[in-house]
Amino acid sequence: MVFGYFGIFAILIGLLDLAPLLMVAFYRSETGAVFPFLIVGGTNILIGSVLYFVFLFRRPRTRFERYEDAFLLALTWIHALVSGAFPFFLADLFVPGALGMNFTASFFEASSAYSTTGMTNFVDFVDVEGAFCPHVYCFHRSLMQFIGGCGLVLLLSTVLGGQNGTSLYVSEGHSDKLLPNLGRSAKLIFAIYIGYTALGTIALFLAGMDWFDAINTSMCALSGGGMSPRAASISTYRAFDGTYVLNGVTPCNSIAIEMIVMVLVVLSGVSFVLHTLLLRGKVLKFLRDDEIIYMGVMGAFSITVAFFSVCGYCALMNGTPFFASAGSNLRDSAFYVVGSFTTSGFSNTSLERFRAMGRPLLFICTFLMVLGGGAGSAAGGIKMYRIVIMLKDLAHSIRHRFDPSRQMHPRLIYRYGKMQDLDEPMVREAHRYAILFIAIYGTLVLISTCLPFYNGENGVEYAAFDVASAMSNTGLAMNDFSAYRAQYPEASYVLLWLLSIGEILGRLEVLPFVNSIRCGYEEVTYSIHRRRIENRNKANQK
Repeated sequence: MVFGYFGIFAILIGLLDLAPLLMVAFYRSETGAVFPFLIVGGTNILIGSVLYFVFLFRRPRTRFERYEDAFLLALTWIHALVSGAFPFFLADLFVPGALGMNFTASFFEASSAYSTTGMTNFVDFVDVEGAFCPHVYCFHRSLMQFIGGCGLVLLLSTVLGGQNGTSLYVSEGHSDKLLPNLGRSAKLIFAIYIGYTALGTIALFLAGMDWFDAINTSMCALSGGGMSPRAASISTYRAFDGTYVLNGVTPCNSIAIEMIVMVLVVLSGVSFVLHTLLLRGKVLKFLRDDEIIYMGVMGAFSITVAFFSVCGYCALMNGTPFFASAGSNLRDSAFYVVGSFTTSGFSNTSLERFRAMGRPLLFICTFLMVLGGGAGSAAGGIKMYRIVIMLKDLAHSIRHRFDPSRQMHPRLIYRYGKMQDLDEPMVREAHRYAILFIAIYGTLVLISTCLPFYNGENGVEYAAFDVASAMSNTGLAMNDFSAYRAQYPEASYVLLWLLSIGEILGRLEVLPFVNSIRCGYEEVTYSIHRRRIENRNKANQK
């Protein structure tokens, strides 16, 4: 049954792989991308059809056994990542040197997209001269981010429905259901996504983007991703500010573009359930939610600290007055803090400018990326809900210890429009996941410091930042990965696979892969044990 359902998922993934070819209808010169996408999409549909008819067609369907849902989830995600990588990899077979991406680079790009991370080693953007089919491949990256943001398995498990679909939905890290029925929940989530994306596209178009940039940026912002069709991301539009009319209608306004992007990424970092409260007009319940309060307080505090820290650092290093560049410092600090807190990863300055803003902003962004966005949203990291639970448990522990009356103090949290009591399993899960996240994060940082670029001056800080960005699915980076791949080809294999693992574990919150390994182990050991018993019975009969 697992492989039968996997066949259905392979068919749907194949259709997703064919979708970028729609861009060829608008950009006729990019027909060179047709064969790589046709091969990948057609192969998926063929393999999926065979698996479906062999394992599932006209066969009884039962509920998943223990860990089988996690096994199917991991299998589906790995297959989607490999399928998303092959169009990049196959491009050079038809046009030698087209993209220049080996399988490691291609897999890194696909895992960064599907996990909504946004790190990239891509070079053929729409504003790069001589780029190979940039609109098709940029849209391919954006579509993967869009699907990964709302949940790859949410899209696919709606086909299953029933208990199996729900178990897959929960296994992907969704602890919330908008409606009692999974199919209706999926439709509502996609309606919210598509509605926000359409509004974001219109707003960005009116702010000066052309239609292709607006669609891709809106899709990636709502998914909490950060990939852009432009090589310099959002900072590109500063050069066009007020003087260029990219869309043929309105002049480019970079400040308006950045503000719209910040609104979209904040929406991406809020739980889908809270979106339904807001859209139904229950504003007070939305504002009273502990996650929203935490997001507002932490965001305002972080922007303030980042602003004064960056002003102080720039004044100290450049010998200028404290508020010499207050306007640009506030603009950049707010954009990076919001991007880190919501784990979106867009950049409104050059990499050199970001590095020059100093260690204070670097530390704040690293800290916020590890904390992460809202549970049940497109954001990554430990998640605000777990942070709120741990803070409330700490406050409860201190209050209980110093209360002479030893009276009972309930641990309450306002969640999804109602007050709830924190039970012990919720508290234990929050603490355990935070410890597991930090342990994996520390291990990846340690390994990274053995590689070039991360073993020199500021190497540990850069490693901590980039690994935090990968595991929280943010996408900001201190390293230029395409240049790193050219300068250190051997080390780039290790780094890109290391960050890819961090991206996948962060997106799926580790446990599904642990459970899938457990499922495989139990299947193997059970089969071995059963054969031993059969052989022993045959020997006894003789």
